[in-house]
Order: sequence, then structure tokens, then C-alpha cells
Amino acid sequence: MKMKGYLFVLFLLGSMLTGCASPVVTSNEYLLMDAGLNKAQAQLTKKMSIQLMPIVVANYLAGNEIVLVTKQGEVHRSQGNLWAESLAPQLTRLTQQRLEKTLPNITWFGGQRLPSYAIAILNIEVDDFYADLQGMVHISGRWQVISAMGELTATDTFHVKNRLPADGYTTMVQTLSASWFEKVIDPMAKEIAQSFN
Repeated sequence: MKMKGYLFVLFLLGSMLTGCASPVVTSNEYLLMDAGLNKAQAQLTKKMSIQLMPIVVANYLAGNEIVLVTKQGEVHRSQGNLWAESLAPQLTRLTQQRLEKTLPNITWFGGQRLPSYAIAILNIEVDDFYADLQGMVHISGRWQVISAMGELTATDTFHVKNRLPADGYTTMVQTLSASWFEKVIDPMAKEIAQSFN
């Protein structure tokens, strides 16, 4: 009986010491924001429908960790600074909102909402969406519009580099967001508008 009491006290002390020794890891979570949505300029096009396919990001960007990449290609995944939502669905949702604003004559379909007739498709692939250790953000990838008849209507690649105005993850997320909309989506919307005029 004495032995059981002794073991219980040891177990209790061990549990308390383990609880005290484990540091509490706090994390900051971030969402991309389209700060310029209300100021976006509408482009005129003919009336049509396009399905925005879910944006595809490279596998190293698919987790919730915000990544930094060195010039040598070494990937640093932040454990304390995370995306509040995976990058691909954020980019897809915000891109559709921006395209609805900039190309209002086009009916944009996303997800499972599809008309019964064939419509054009917009595919976007993202290879890079990160900051490096020298204070630059990098965004690159490609996009294609495929007509309802299956023909390639418009296509282009994008390669964006912008300097971070200050240190910190908040600044990095804001710079990535602004670069995505101003240097990738707005130029893409202009090209799409020219293709469908």
C-alpha cells in the first residue's frame, strides 16, 4: 500500500514537472487581404462566363507555414507565423473577388457553381510565393484561359520581385498581397479584357 502511494506521488510530481518544462508555443496567423479592391479599375469586355479553377500552388507552399527561401533554395518554414487558411484557397477566393470587380461583364464561376452549358476556364499555377532572406518577395507562375471550345485564348507567365519596406511577417504578408493583385492579377485582367473585346 505504501509503495502504491509512493508511485502515485512520483507520477504526480513527474506530470507537474513535465507540464512546467513544456514551453507554450504561440503562433501568429495571417490572411492575405486585397486592400485595393475598392479602387480596382473596371475593364470593359463582352458578356461571357468563365470558370476560375482552384489556384494550384507548388507543394512546398501547400502547408500552413509561411516560408522563407534562401538563394541556395533552402526552405525555412515558420512554426510561429502561419497562414490562417492554406494559401491556395485564399488566393482563389481573393482572385475571384478581384476579377469580379475588374471584369464585371464576365460572370465568374468558382467551386461547384457551374452553368449547364460549356464555358471558358481560367487556370492559374503559382510556383513561388515567398520572401527571401535579403528582404525581397518573389511571386511566379503562369495562367491560361481556355475557351468553351477548348482553344487556348490567352496565356502568360508572371515573375514578380518586390522589396519589403520593413522587417516582419506582417509587412511580408502585406507586400505579397499587394504584389499579387497589382503585379499579377491586374495585368492578367487587362490581357483577358483585350482577348475578349
